[in-house]
Amino acid sequence: MRKITQLVFTCLAPIAFGQTDHQVDAQAMAWSPNDLTIDLGDSVTWINNNNGSHNLNGTTATFAANPESFSMLTTGQNWTFGKRFNVPGIYMYRCDVHSAMMTGKVTVVDPNLGLDNKTTSVISFGPNPAVETITIQTTATDFTVVIYDMAGKQVLSENLKNKNQLNISSLKQGTYVIEINAQGKILQEKLVKN
Repeated sequence: MRKITQLVFTCLAPIAFGQTDHQVDAQAMAWSPNDLTIDLGDSVTWINNNNGSHNLNGTTATFAANPESFSMLTTGQNWTFGKRFNVPGIYMYRCDVHSAMMTGKVTVVDPNLGLDNKTTSVISFGPNPAVETITIQTTATDFTVVIYDMAGKQVLSENLKNKNQLNISSLKQGTYVIEINAQGKILQEKLVKN
């Protein structure tokens, strides 16, 4: 009887507690909101109600660090796309038509592992925008920094051991995605190079 009760509870728990559906709207040149933190099993619905010609690209071909791909690559003015996130991690996405400014991020946390929205708060960097160097703040002494252009191409990668500054003067002015991996904790953010 106890096993049956556990089985029923396990099967009905998602229904009883429910997953949340989060909405992201395509604006003229931005996603709103463009940064979400959700629980494992939640879904996100992206909606474009005639707010310009957009698509949605979260593929691992474009963002190699994404835990898995998702996309609605047909460009159009009136569409809806939904995805349930069943793998924790940080997912970057963009509109390919407006890739320099129309990017977003979904952070998926597993509440059953005791993680909260502050999972990546032990890693930060600045200044942003930056000109020549950025300083990474983390408790780790050994971490990796990878910078991608908005097409998803890796343009800089460095393993920083016992130092916390990264020279970015070789990068052209523009918008990039920076990924900092410190002892299994990953921070992915937009980086502007002036």
